[in-house]
Amino acid sequence: MDRKLRQLFNLRRDQDDPDIIDAEIRAGSEPVGANLWVLFFAILIASVGLNVNSTAVIIGAMLISPLMGPIIAVGYGAAVQDVSLIRHGMRALGLFTAISLVTSTLYFTLSPLDQPGSELLARTTPTLWDVLIAAFGGAAGMVAATRKDVSNVLPGVAIATALMPPLCTAGFGVAHARWDMFGGAFYLFVINSVFIAAATLAISKLLKLPLRGNVTPEARMRHRVFITVGIGAVLLPSVWLGYRFVHQEVFAQGVLRVAKQLRDDPALDVVAYQSDNAARTLHLVLLNARGEQKVREVATALLRNEGLSNVTLSLRHAGDAPVDVGALRNQFAQDFEGERIKTLRQADERVRALETKLAEFVAAPQRSALPDAAQLRDEVSAQFPSIRSLTLAYGTRSEGGAERSDEATVVVVDGTPRLSAHQRAALRRWLQVRLEKPSVDVLEQIRK
Repeated sequence: MDRKLRQLFNLRRDQDDPDIIDAEIRAGSEPVGANLWVLFFAILIASVGLNVNSTAVIIGAMLISPLMGPIIAVGYGAAVQDVSLIRHGMRALGLFTAISLVTSTLYFTLSPLDQPGSELLARTTPTLWDVLIAAFGGAAGMVAATRKDVSNVLPGVAIATALMPPLCTAGFGVAHARWDMFGGAFYLFVINSVFIAAATLAISKLLKLPLRGNVTPEARMRHRVFITVGIGAVLLPSVWLGYRFVHQEVFAQGVLRVAKQLRDDPALDVVAYQSDNAARTLHLVLLNARGEQKVREVATALLRNEGLSNVTLSLRHAGDAPVDVGALRNQFAQDFEGERIKTLRQADERVRALETKLAEFVAAPQRSALPDAAQLRDEVSAQFPSIRSLTLAYGTRSEGGAERSDEATVVVVDGTPRLSAHQRAALRRWLQVRLEKPSVDVLEQIRK
């Protein structure tokens, strides 16, 4: 069993010749000729994609970006103890980074679109998950780069590790003096670069690629210390940011559940809510001041049940200033949309149940004769209680002045409130089956 597992996960089975791997990695890190032109065009494409909030365009830029070449060269050089290749890769990466920053800064300076969209903002808060993505992506990239056949893994690695968008976002920060965005985006780029290189080093060691340099034990120890310190310095802030992110998400979800329970409780007068995750505050808007103490007691108990402590409750009454009208409007819209979807789903389930019963009725071997209006009214009223009367008419249809020989069936229903379009369509389908008529016209009349 152990032998089979080792054979299944054996990376050397389709590994390319070490000299070919070495030559391809060195060629991919050259900061001259086509690589620079491709980088220039890729950074412009990514900048446009981020500026117009187009995910597809950003993905295209990541696919053609040559930024991974120098990073892989640094990790590979560290694994094979080639100090000259490490320095060459670092210089190439520095040049690529400088060109990317200058190009993206110029673009965003000239672009009339100066408001950051969701794609730009998504690259400003790196966390521990970005570390994991970079490490796993770098490992997959190095495995693919050492295969004999051209692998389809590399495009996916380029998309997953996302080196190009953070640099463009950093350029946006410089162009608009948004140094918070610049810091977050550039830190994300550093995370991706460091852990792609670290994963490349680990895979190269695992593959036991031959050494290309002669490094003394003292220098090797210094390199290990430098790599360890560098990885730790990059990792620790992302761990802290990841912890804060998870902590805020847990808080946000718990507060949201509490706020919905408060709003849905008919004994309380909570008409709106809003949470401030950073300040750990739950803002509630009450209809009046009479039930304020009760709301506070119930909210405190619910928060305690959710395991949320040190939460500040901010209560104000409808009509008090200031009120965030935009937030309230969005909340009401979301609540209305949710209720509407729920109602439509319930109606659809009822219609499907009715259609199933009708299908069983139609499939029955014996069916009664066509009903009269009174019988049909009773059957329809059982499904649609708002319908009080029904008129059933048979005749012939006339179009364009010429009488047609086909029959026409018309059903006029009378009731309040008016049927919805969905209900009317369901009633028409039911009548077609019940009356065994291919075409039934349903008219609705409301008495005044």
